[in-house]
Amino acid sequence: MRMRRIGFVESNRSGSGFDALRAARKLGLHVTFFSCGLDRYHATPGGTEVLRTCVDEVVFCPTHELAPLLAAAKEVDAAQPLDALLSVAEYEVVPAAEAARQLGLPGPDPRAVRIARNKADQRRRWAEHGVPIPAFRAVTTVEQAARAAAEIGLPCVVKPADETSGAHVVRCTTVAEVSDGFSAVRSEPTNRRGQPRHPEVLVEECLVGFEVSVEVLAEAGSVRVLGVTDKLVGGGNRFIELGHSFPTALPDPLRVELEQTAVAATMAVGFDLGIAHVELKYTARGPVLVEINPRPAGDQITELMDRSLAMSTMELVIRQYLGESLGVIEAAAVGGAAIRYLTAPPGVVDSVTGLDIAAAVPGVCEAVVSVEPGTRVNRLRVNEDRIGHVLATADDPYLAGRIAEAAAQQIAVCTHRG
Repeated sequence: MRMRRIGFVESNRSGSGFDALRAARKLGLHVTFFSCGLDRYHATPGGTEVLRTCVDEVVFCPTHELAPLLAAAKEVDAAQPLDALLSVAEYEVVPAAEAARQLGLPGPDPRAVRIARNKADQRRRWAEHGVPIPAFRAVTTVEQAARAAAEIGLPCVVKPADETSGAHVVRCTTVAEVSDGFSAVRSEPTNRRGQPRHPEVLVEECLVGFEVSVEVLAEAGSVRVLGVTDKLVGGGNRFIELGHSFPTALPDPLRVELEQTAVAATMAVGFDLGIAHVELKYTARGPVLVEINPRPAGDQITELMDRSLAMSTMELVIRQYLGESLGVIEAAAVGGAAIRYLTAPPGVVDSVTGLDIAAAVPGVCEAVVSVEPGTRVNRLRVNEDRIGHVLATADDPYLAGRIAEAAAQQIAVCTHRG
């Protein structure tokens, strides 16, 4: 029997990407990794090992553009036909979906992925379908941004339409801050992966409420919920994710409301294959959408799901892309899992202590610090400015979270300004 072959277009580096490569290896697939360069993976803890053990060949090309990616994929496919082509990386999901469609391989509707990838287009589609969203304006000039802030009211949020990990997302309390936020986005002609910047910038209502994400699985016109993730967000006027717990500890009526809104949002954009990560806030008026991501969650949420549900979520996705119908999935939690992220004052690291104590706490699965003496810690502006994490499991998510917090408190990263 011919070995089935799968192509991955880049990978995210905060959980699901490496999990997907491991799942493909476990399924016995030949893995081709399309990438514009491997340095950032080697710089990520565990990245070198994953590439060495889970990737059979690397094809270098400009993965953030359709034409060169499609040419490279066609060359690989002509030599040995691919059975699947996908991306679990934020910036490459659109060209990967379009390339898969042109190769005649299973995958989500590229038009839906394109809408879901653009935060302005998401909101316009949701408005058409009556899905609850914050008041917003998509603007292209600083004058429009200031006028939008006056119309929506302060505080408000300024964000680019095409970034991730909280890049350039700012809570603004004055019109001057709105203008500065807009100018910061527009000062960069490309996004963080070198793709031309979408011309619109969002100015929107600052939602007051607690945040969750709903992890959904789409297939053949249906959307099912795999679970709801409780999220901790901080960082002052930035929206930095500081922790997650799975599954949610919210009361069932609220959970159901959130799930129903996430399903409606997914169906409205037309996302029809694979896992989507839908972020919402529960406010005084009920669930309100923050964004939909047409890819699996990052930040090791898929690992929390796997540990809680006793199943491989990335294996489910790969099987879908191989053309398999998943049928009925029993996504019932058998336990809880939580992750808490570590931060430190900006500056140069003097010392790191307590990691061994944290790792020895019963229930802790991982205690990781990504800095060492001499490393510079940045001010907390995007998720990548965090400096480590503690991941724990327990019989329920609340207890897992408390264990992770207790362990994280044992870790001290001391810095000095320099």
